[in-house]
Amino acid sequence: MKISDLYRIKGFPWITVALAVISFILSCIVCYFIPDRFDMLCLTTRPHYFWQHITGILIHNIEPQWVMWVHIIMNFMGLIPLGIVVEKVIGSKQTVLLFFSEAVVTAVCFQMITWNQPGQAAGISSVGYAFATVGFYCIFLVLKKRETPCYKQPLFYYFLFEFFGMLSMLNPMTSMVSFVLHISGVIVGGIWIFINREIFTSTAKVCKN
Repeated sequence: MKISDLYRIKGFPWITVALAVISFILSCIVCYFIPDRFDMLCLTTRPHYFWQHITGILIHNIEPQWVMWVHIIMNFMGLIPLGIVVEKVIGSKQTVLLFFSEAVVTAVCFQMITWNQPGQAAGISSVGYAFATVGFYCIFLVLKKRETPCYKQPLFYYFLFEFFGMLSMLNPMTSMVSFVLHISGVIVGGIWIFINREIFTSTAKVCKN
């Protein structure tokens, strides 16, 4: 079995595709059409509107704009391939639950860390880390079987690059808000794996068609 076999599991990753498309569209709208409404939709300071807890993890708006697009592309390089793996393995309903679980945790963490100080955080990376934790675990189960050596699988090198890239972002020296939200994604993903560990009892079940 190969990592690529995870993508052959039946079912279309509706949630992952929808999150990526919505994030991209909202980011473009806020950047180019309603930049004056940025603070009403994104998480630049403590949220004043309830919808910010959802829109705030979907919107990017960073200056200069070329940095914003690099940020979006880097996030999507992890979210899309790993999100598809997650959704293929656990299904769309469970993927929705995983998303909203991390959205709630993100909201709580952001409120706490910006209680007496301004903060800045934007983007889908906190949810991406929750998806990545579950996705990397699925990939680990495939590699653990050792039916096909990892060095013979091109996807292995891509995900190895993603793993170390995401690991490098778990750095409290860059931004404490970013660090806490990224860590919250890892913790939520880990808890989800533990609670639903029966789904991952065997690679055969993980790759069930």
